[in-house]
Amino acid sequence: MKRLLVIFLVLVVLAILVAAAGILFSGRGATLPGEKVVTLTLDRPVYDYLEAPSFSWIRRGSPQSLADVWSGLSRAREDSEVLGLSVYLRNARFGFGKAQEIRSLFESFRDSDKFVNCFLETAGEGTNGTLAYFVISACDHITLAPMGDVNLVGLFSDAYFLRGTLEKLKIETDFSHAGQYKSAAEQFTHTAHSPAAEEALSSVLDDLFDQIVTTIAEDRDLTTEEVRDLIDRAPLTAEEALEGGLVDNLGYPDEFEADLSETTSEEPRLVPLSDYAPPGRPLTGSRIAVIFTQGTIVRGPNGTDPWSQQRYAGSESLATILRELAEDPGVPAVVLRVDSPGGSALASDLMLREVVRLAELKPVVVSMSDVAASGGYYIASKATGIVAEPATITGSIGVVGGKFVLRRFQEDLLGITHDTLARGANADFFSTLDHFSPKQAEQYERLMLRIYDAFVGHVAKGREMSREAVDAVAQGRIWTGKQALELGLVDQLGGLDVALDLARQQAGLGPGETTGIDFYPRPPSLMDFLSQNLEPFMGRPPTESLLMRSLPKAPMPLELPPEIVESLVDFN
Repeated sequence: MKRLLVIFLVLVVLAILVAAAGILFSGRGATLPGEKVVTLTLDRPVYDYLEAPSFSWIRRGSPQSLADVWSGLSRAREDSEVLGLSVYLRNARFGFGKAQEIRSLFESFRDSDKFVNCFLETAGEGTNGTLAYFVISACDHITLAPMGDVNLVGLFSDAYFLRGTLEKLKIETDFSHAGQYKSAAEQFTHTAHSPAAEEALSSVLDDLFDQIVTTIAEDRDLTTEEVRDLIDRAPLTAEEALEGGLVDNLGYPDEFEADLSETTSEEPRLVPLSDYAPPGRPLTGSRIAVIFTQGTIVRGPNGTDPWSQQRYAGSESLATILRELAEDPGVPAVVLRVDSPGGSALASDLMLREVVRLAELKPVVVSMSDVAASGGYYIASKATGIVAEPATITGSIGVVGGKFVLRRFQEDLLGITHDTLARGANADFFSTLDHFSPKQAEQYERLMLRIYDAFVGHVAKGREMSREAVDAVAQGRIWTGKQALELGLVDQLGGLDVALDLARQQAGLGPGETTGIDFYPRPPSLMDFLSQNLEPFMGRPPTESLLMRSLPKAPMPLELPPEIVESLVDFN
């Protein structure tokens, strides 16, 4: 017992030291005056927001924060001493919506009379490099490593289905859905896409592919026919990419950096974005709050699963922040940044209620990231404005739910027997031992329709559409942001900059009026940080976690089909 206590205390001390060091190293010191070029390296997973230090200086591959990148580059483009931006792209480990946000930052640099030069090691090394090249195509000048490739091969979606596996395991299913396109449960009940699911997925792929081709053609001064031909010929060697006009030069990093000095009258200092110290936020004046809501929507607080690193957006956490901002007279408007495939219907409804309450007092504009669908769109439906990237996966206004039936799996394969006792006609309603009875199935269907009806009603009221019009574009179907704009489900296309401008307009702030930007949730206290990171040691037993993770996952009532998130949001 004493030995365990010593080990625990050692872990606590180590965690304190790591946290303190992270805070120390994550602080940005002041940079020297004079001309400089800000450098950005994209080589790690990119999340919208990181509440705690990422410790990238300790652990290779730790994530980056789009909020930090956006904040740094937004201020650097206004800094007269910053001549331009130098980008080093090694891996594009983020979704299509974030890719368009990053591209917009590059374009805003160019619009402020600063250059954006990029070095590309390779667009895919043994993998699809379409997203990587799509991001880098926004640069003024692209240098590709001589041995690099441009694997601009297009879009590939491969959904896996577990019905055959479940049958071998003698696991049965009992699912229901409202909306003919709401296909989350098909992963467990089908062996291939249903015609409706294939129709919706094909429409999204067609629109995303068209966005890729059109954007690259405009960036590289090519025709769409030439870009399509290059895609069909890919993978391309460095020489073929240069000949095809996809890159401007072949060279190594040292040659790329030497070329940077030729763009200025004197050799500028290269300053990593993490070390760049832009002017601080104004000490007076209004502040716009930007709240990041990331991950599967659940009741309770935000969190991260210590084993899978899956993120959760908690209704309790969002409610606390929104209520705090409602009472803050220094915050005239709020931007709610959503990156979520959905989750709990109840949690989504609790979140929407808090959004509505705040919107009665001040503007609440939603900014959609990679995904804002199902529950993610539910919480946005009554905002005072909705902004999405053209490639944001959104919509999926529908409901799915159900259960796995595990009696045969437990009895025939595991040898587990059951002797159940019940009081109440429906005491076994949520039991995973047996299927719903016909009457119970009818009741469950009614519950699904109730949620769907409420969802459609919220969208109809929030978007000022008739219920019939919403139902026509609902039915659980997913859309790109570009398609959603045409259907009236969003108001504008763009990223955080566009959402902030819309929030300022709705708050009546003049274009020249200075405003600060506050990010929420606030970074955790030291005790919060320690308790979160010690969860693997103090939380549930690993054997329990492994057992639960080994079983198939039933979709929540407002959840996007997992194959959509995996194949369209994460290109890797």
